Amino acid sequence: METTNMAESTSVSRRGFLAGAGALAAVAAAGLVGCSNPQKAPAPSDDATAASAEPAMKDASSTRECDVLVVGLGASGLMAAHGAASKGASVIAIDTAPSMSGTTNVRTSGAWCTGSKLQQQATGEVLTIQEAMDHINNGTNYQSNQKALRALLGASGRAIDAMVESGMEFRTDFDKTGAQANINTKGVHWYNLTGDDRAAVFQAVADNAGVECLFGTTAENVILEDGAVAGVQCVSGSEVVDIRAKAVVMCSGGFLGNADEVAERFAGAKIVVMGNPACTGAGIDMAQAAGAQIGKCFSISMNEYGGANDLASPTYAFRPNTGENEPLRLTVFGGLLVDPEGDRFINEGFVCERCMFAAEPFVREKFHYAVADSAFIKELTTRPASDFFGDERMKGMFAETIMSDLEAQFDKAIGEGWAFKADTIAELAKHFGLTNLEATVEEYNAACASGIDELFFKDAKYLNALTTPPYYVVQSQPAGWLSLGGIKSNAAGQALDADGKPVAGLYVAGADADLFTSPYYQMASGNAFALGSGLLAGENAGEYAKA
Repeated sequence: METTNMAESTSVSRRGFLAGAGALAAVAAAGLVGCSNPQKAPAPSDDATAASAEPAMKDASSTRECDVLVVGLGASGLMAAHGAASKGASVIAIDTAPSMSGTTNVRTSGAWCTGSKLQQQATGEVLTIQEAMDHINNGTNYQSNQKALRALLGASGRAIDAMVESGMEFRTDFDKTGAQANINTKGVHWYNLTGDDRAAVFQAVADNAGVECLFGTTAENVILEDGAVAGVQCVSGSEVVDIRAKAVVMCSGGFLGNADEVAERFAGAKIVVMGNPACTGAGIDMAQAAGAQIGKCFSISMNEYGGANDLASPTYAFRPNTGENEPLRLTVFGGLLVDPEGDRFINEGFVCERCMFAAEPFVREKFHYAVADSAFIKELTTRPASDFFGDERMKGMFAETIMSDLEAQFDKAIGEGWAFKADTIAELAKHFGLTNLEATVEEYNAACASGIDELFFKDAKYLNALTTPPYYVVQSQPAGWLSLGGIKSNAAGQALDADGKPVAGLYVAGADADLFTSPYYQMASGNAFALGSGLLAGENAGEYAKA
């Protein structure tokens, strides 16, 4: 669907072409691009000229024009497009996915928001902006950008309303009061539609706002003109398209799909992608190329269902009945966890109860190993999985699940190379090179016998000795839905340079923006922050473009 003023023209101006390529080269030379993109030109030598950087841009097959271009149609991008259009701007939104069904927000669970009409109409206790800010700030020692946090929380409920108006259904607990009400029940809006049904509502949000969606389209380079962002060069199939815009909103979903950038930001970690592997940091890289400053806090929303391994099939543990990877759940059942040296590195009881928020120790280790004996494995095959989860949401979800075929799945995991079974701990240690594992198990069993964990002070209810052979070990990696952390921005969603000044015409939202804390702190806040920041960035970009 085309809008009325997205006129066709023949080519990007020479002035804009050189500005874009020259700025990219300057940033690369200064070492400010955190992870190179295959489409970008290499850093030039000192005597390089603008002409030598020109290969970063391609000859465009065609040029489009609009008021606001949104890069990405996940949670933040959809809301940014809606917000910009609500201000009367003509909007093009692009995404690498072939349709809305492939965008990132189709597989999320819920959004922790304030001020939605669903909350306003509720009979129970609901989340206020002050309560939300106090919760985040007190729990993270005021890590957040306070102005941005206040603004996006205020906009998050309006984003929910926009989806409801287009047909989205949510499950809520806003009728709860007193002891039954908590920080989650007061704020979380659980998506009640899945898959194509949810995607259809998202498409309706865009269509109802008059947004033109271009799927199967990849943003490659930012176009600069006279120091301001003037569009993005994109590739769609075999076509190279320059989309000229008065404002650009980067909502490309972070960088978790870029292994090099993940390793750089997360101490060498190798994180299994649960979200969209196409989220490779393109929006962040293009913003830096335009002069924006990278932010300071980086974290992930970690897999709350268990561990992960690139060798596994499927690669990560997920909801009940979603694949033969039950051994990966050992990470979150409170048993012994060790690092590549065979040493304990965390209170495993905390992982059992709050796995989503335990990412920081795991990303420091690259691999971790869950160790169990046959007595524990037998319990797992005969009792409901909910008995072993410490998280109340997981208990409810897995109440009817019994992992009766766990032994067979272990055999499959051993064949794939990410698990092992042996009659002795020494054999386990040798297989994965866990030098200190035997000593660790001896110390751990002593702690179990005494009921006191003097190393990490794990609750005695999680202290189960490993004494019955055969013994099992699972090699696992951290897994996450998305990276959290990106470009420095203000409350309006404008990308800021190193001096804290707005980069003209450039906005960022969601996982492309520096909005998050390390570690990730509140369930469903990642989605809420994306929705709220996207709506704000879009509205302000629309006003900027129409001024």
